[in-house]
This record gives sequence, structure tokens and C-alpha cells, in this order.
Amino acid sequence: MKKCYAHHGRRTACGRWFLALLALVTLFACDVPVKHYGALLDAEISSLRVLDHHPRQFPDIAYVPNGNDFQRLDLYRPAGEDPAPVMVFIHGGYWMSGSRKEYAALAGTLCPRGFVTILVDYRLYPDVTYPAFMEDCAAALNWVMANVADYGGDPDRVFVAGHSAGGHIVALMATHPRFRGMLKFDPLKLRGVIPLSGAYDFVTGNRLDLQIVRQVMVTPENFDDAQPIRHVRADVPPMLMVNGDRDNLTSEPQAAAFAQAMQQAGAPLRYVKIKGGDHHSVVVDMAPGHEGPALRAVLQFMNEQLQQRSDPTKPAA
Repeated sequence: MKKCYAHHGRRTACGRWFLALLALVTLFACDVPVKHYGALLDAEISSLRVLDHHPRQFPDIAYVPNGNDFQRLDLYRPAGEDPAPVMVFIHGGYWMSGSRKEYAALAGTLCPRGFVTILVDYRLYPDVTYPAFMEDCAAALNWVMANVADYGGDPDRVFVAGHSAGGHIVALMATHPRFRGMLKFDPLKLRGVIPLSGAYDFVTGNRLDLQIVRQVMVTPENFDDAQPIRHVRADVPPMLMVNGDRDNLTSEPQAAAFAQAMQQAGAPLRYVKIKGGDHHSVVVDMAPGHEGPALRAVLQFMNEQLQQRSDPTKPAA
């Protein structure tokens, strides 16, 4: 399908309506309450109005040499003094759909608060299977650490977050020895890892379509290997996990169980359960005009980490 984006990453009306249709289909497919469709669309369009006039956008940056259109990121630079803290965000979509463009609203929230905001795409199933999307996201983080200073960001103050499949990716990146080894920097250098509505245990307490998950992961060994619950460890960057207690896809109990296992292992992890929140509301909370409890939890966590790490007498947890 031909892309329908205007110059400098601004979306045309065609692009808006395509994303609106895609969002509606996704909401019905995932049994997400329709009330959130309007909120998602409103946030998307209001953010576009903000970002259309944003003077410092850097869209469609290739983060690997000779990569394809999925191996790209968009960078939004805030006004104000450099260097700024950085938020890298990995989109969701069952590892088979979704786009960084659908999460542009996050830049409308985070840039005014002084964060360089980076939205990352990665290759999707069926073009690739596990672990290719993990390799892409590791490459994107390596690009950020090597280059973000050229765009006014501080490589010593980088957070990485993700929603749904993106939450799974960032949690696995923080815990799995193989993917930590792909990073060209010490993963403990990250100021924080923030999975939102992530999948940590594919089987227990979840409503994931396991046939799809098995196709994405290919082999039984990969299916097991790709679950963060299999890689619990203490030596991770500070983590904030956020899940709604009404999440009907990546359930709150499996998230709470992973969080508890990590905490018992000694990991610096905080778990926030959003009362009445579902699979999508936690990310809608972070859009302009829909700033809710998930955003407040994320901002509090990031501000605490920035303050603690700037004071050598305070712990990093």
C-alpha cells in the first residue's frame, strides 16, 4: 500500500482516515471498549495539529545501513536548552501490525515537558519472525546512544518504553542475556525501562491468540525463550510496569506475577495497576488532552530517576 504522508512527516487527510480505520478495526479485533476509539482518534488529530507546527521534527531516520522502510525512527526535539532527556518508544501491534506514526501523540505530550521523543518502527511478521524484531529494536537503541547528542538529546538520560508488543520487547531487552548482548552500551546506563500493557507470560492468565504467537515465534524453543517471565533477574535498569486492571488481552495478573518475580529477585522495579484501565487506555492516558493516571505514573517515575541519578548519594532504584 502506498504511504499517504505529506512532506516533513506531516500526515495528509488520507493518512488520518487510514489510521482511524486501522484503529477501529484493531479495537474490535482486540475486544477493546469502543469508547477509547474516539479518544485515540481525538488525541491523534490534536497531536498532529501540534506537530504540524513543531519546528524541529526529524522523520524517517534510518537506524541501520541499507535498512528497509520499517527500520526507521522519527525524532522530535523540544524547544529549550540542550541536552535534554530522551524517551524512546516502541509501538505495539501483536508483532505483526502497528506503526510509530500511530503514536505521534506521545511527542505532543513529552516534547513540551522537555523530552526528546523518539518513535521506533521495526520489521513485522510475516516478513520476519522472532528474534528479528528484537534485533531491530536493539539496533535502534544503539543508534540513539551513538547519535542522539547531535539532536540535542543526552545519551546519559535515556528512557525506553513500549506498549503491548512494544512493552514485551522492552521488557525482554532489559532481561534477556542475548539481547542485552546486542547493545553496544551497558544496559544499566538506561535511566529507565517502561513497559505498558506488555506480554510477559504468553500462557498463564492471558487472552493472547496463541496460534498467532506461535507463528511469530516459529518454534517451541523460541516460544519459551521469548517470554520475559523466563528471564527474571536483578541486574536491570530501573523499571516501571503499568497495566490496567481490566486489560482483556495482556492481563493484569500475568503482569503482576512477572513484577513480583522480578521484585523478589531484587530488581529495581515498580508496578502500577491502573484501576479501570484496559489494554489501550494506558497509552491513551499519555496523549494530549487525555492525560491520565498512566501518564502521571510515568512522569513521576522519570522525574525521580532523573533526580536520583543526578545525586550520587541517592540510589538508582
